[in-house]
Amino acid sequence: MLLALLVGLFPLLVQAQTGAIRGTLLDAATNQPLPFANVVLLRTQDSSFVAGAQTSDNGVFSLVNVAVGSYSLRATALGYRTGRKPVAVTATAPDLQLGILRLRATATQLKDVVVQGERAVVQGNLDKKVVNVAKDLTAVGGTASDVLQNVPSVTVDQNGSVSLRGSSAVTIFIDGKPSGAAGGGRATSLDQIPASQIESVEVITNPSARYDAEGAAGIINIVLKKNRKDGLNGVATAGIGSKDKYNGSLNLNYHKGKANVFSTYDFRQDRRTGYGSLDQTTRGQVTRTGSNGLPQSTEQLLTLRQNRHGVNYNTSHALRVGVDYSFTPEQTLTFSVQPRYNEGHSWENIYSRQTRQLYGQVSPDSVGTNNRYNSTHSQNRSADITLDYRRTWAEHKGRELTASAIYTPLRGQSTLDSRLFYLDGGATPQQQQSFRNQLNQGSGQVDYVQPFGEKGRFETGAKSVWRRYDNDYRFTSSVPLRFDPSNRFLYQEYIQAAYATYGNASGHLSYQAGLRAEQTNTHGEQLSTGQQFRRSYLNIFPSAVLAYELSEDQQVRLSYSKRVQRPDQGELNPFTDRSDPLNLNTGNPYLLPEYIHAVELGHQKFFGKNSSFTTTAFYNLETQTIKGYREVIADPLTGNQVTSNTRLNLGDETNYGLELVGATSLASFWKLNGTASAFRRIIKGSGPSSDINNSNFVYTSRLNTTITPVKKLDLQVSVNYRSPVVTAQGRRQTSFNTDFAAKYTVLHDRGSLSLRVSDVFNTLRFNFDAYGPGLDAVSHNKRESRIAFLSFSYQFGQQNADNANQRRRPQQGPSETNSANGFE
Repeated sequence: MLLALLVGLFPLLVQAQTGAIRGTLLDAATNQPLPFANVVLLRTQDSSFVAGAQTSDNGVFSLVNVAVGSYSLRATALGYRTGRKPVAVTATAPDLQLGILRLRATATQLKDVVVQGERAVVQGNLDKKVVNVAKDLTAVGGTASDVLQNVPSVTVDQNGSVSLRGSSAVTIFIDGKPSGAAGGGRATSLDQIPASQIESVEVITNPSARYDAEGAAGIINIVLKKNRKDGLNGVATAGIGSKDKYNGSLNLNYHKGKANVFSTYDFRQDRRTGYGSLDQTTRGQVTRTGSNGLPQSTEQLLTLRQNRHGVNYNTSHALRVGVDYSFTPEQTLTFSVQPRYNEGHSWENIYSRQTRQLYGQVSPDSVGTNNRYNSTHSQNRSADITLDYRRTWAEHKGRELTASAIYTPLRGQSTLDSRLFYLDGGATPQQQQSFRNQLNQGSGQVDYVQPFGEKGRFETGAKSVWRRYDNDYRFTSSVPLRFDPSNRFLYQEYIQAAYATYGNASGHLSYQAGLRAEQTNTHGEQLSTGQQFRRSYLNIFPSAVLAYELSEDQQVRLSYSKRVQRPDQGELNPFTDRSDPLNLNTGNPYLLPEYIHAVELGHQKFFGKNSSFTTTAFYNLETQTIKGYREVIADPLTGNQVTSNTRLNLGDETNYGLELVGATSLASFWKLNGTASAFRRIIKGSGPSSDINNSNFVYTSRLNTTITPVKKLDLQVSVNYRSPVVTAQGRRQTSFNTDFAAKYTVLHDRGSLSLRVSDVFNTLRFNFDAYGPGLDAVSHNKRESRIAFLSFSYQFGQQNADNANQRRRPQQGPSETNSANGFE
């Protein structure tokens, strides 16, 4: 009887036992995690729903409390084929570890042509925007500066300075690290990065504690292309642009067994013309001898009119060589070296006319008219030497240890020869300015992730960054000088950081909170005067995020973070640059860091498989904000009325507004995505001679559409608009541009011919207004921007054989992949 009773109860005991199913979902093409993908478990007998989960940021999913039995696992993600896999939970193995599962982009059969589904050019996630420039035809033949010009909320001016939502306090990383190509994160050399190397650009406006706190406006991360296809693969590209512009690149990759070797070489030769004008009026008090022979103070009005035009020639070489080696499936080591060389020549002619008018004077007097001819030669060498290590645990999904180190030496030098011709008589002085700059930068970091329970996640890590600058400036003139023109400035910065974050989920609600501590030590020394300054401070940076899933295709997210923008060595250097005797520039060693408190509320909604819409409301408060301040003074050396420029902690800046990101497919041959933002910017504070209270509403928008009218032909149009935005003492005026590109696939899809025309209507300009006590100035600047570029690209290697085989395979149903189980 006892045996019969046990036999009868055994099915019930087995049925009562539960287990779990865990795995990681990746993109089959890029091996990148697929966050926010839906994973459901269906009963084999009747396909009824059993359990469901959504993948985390790193693609990990977990289905718990699953009864013993046979099931069908189904994974779906926007823009990807549905993956299916039969699974079974048994009494002997209740905890089922599926490992890595890969989804391939969706494919649609159009007669005998397979059109692969692609990610939208702009993907709006709640924590960041990802711009997939690898598919952005308007970036063909350009550089990182051209790429960022088309990124939502980002502005790049004629000098290459990058702004995010109107703020220049941005940190720029290459593959998540400071790089010589981004000036160590300061964004000074982005023209060294060809657009052909860039896979995507991540705009992170409210980073978690895991990220560096540097960058009050946020972080822009440029992700370079990676290829891990088996065998030898490569892409060769050559291009020619209007008015002496050429480039070429060769990208090679060899993957076999545990080793993956990659190398890239890029060459660019670029000629750009430009012109501009400046109309400036200054008012000040001067002392004159009156009719009674006594000194009298009277108001003086100086008017300066300048027109300039010139041409720049730039040549760059960029090499990237590295190897990935997998000791085991769980351990990978990557080593890479990326040297870069840039050389530039420029010529510029500046025509200036200055007049003076005293109070009560009927007509102004001419102060002088001159032509200045400038010739500049510059060279820049930099390299990034990187070592990365990654360790995972197959038996404990989600547990990960990573370590990385990067060393960046940068050497630059430039020489400017100037000759001044006075058109109304006088000497013809010759001047030379030489500038040599050296940067040695290194960083090392360790990060560790430990899962807790089913959805808990603890992260911790430490990072150390050091920078050493050596800037040497020399100024010589054929006429005697009344000031010391030499300036050598040494600056060192050390930042030690540690952080910890914890996240978990309960039902539809998930959360994460973290703290980051950064100790900063700086030392500056101007050798010409012996002036030194030191600063040491510790900051704590909290961050937090709450996310709630309203439904499978809808989520809201609330986040907060505190960040910092430290003054750089150029702003701190206590030296007065008198190369332009009418406009003096002086550094400020007393600058303090500026801090920002950022809050964002986001909502994301998916509509079917091809459309999404993201709304983000944001509020930023920046304290001790660092701004340029310009005032009219009497030059202490000459007594002449001039303008003086420096950087000051003026007060507070507030930005609040709304940002929209949308993407949809209007038809099988027509894709559309766009972004728009509207925000109010308020700057309040006080300067040495005036209070600051400036504000306005700012509007930006970008519309991108791609049409495939016939087989193998893609047409793309991109339109950008940015309304005026205020500065502390002025306003940057409206900018607008339209880009067009076309791509035609040839040679059995191995080659492609691309035509890109940037700024089709030649409307892109950089105009500025400046105003203050006794100062009114308007400047107009136009850099050559309407450029036609024709390029040819050819792919070779195993990847093309794979693609050819794929075209010959039978087409599966709309919810299946070509694999037997639905996963890659």
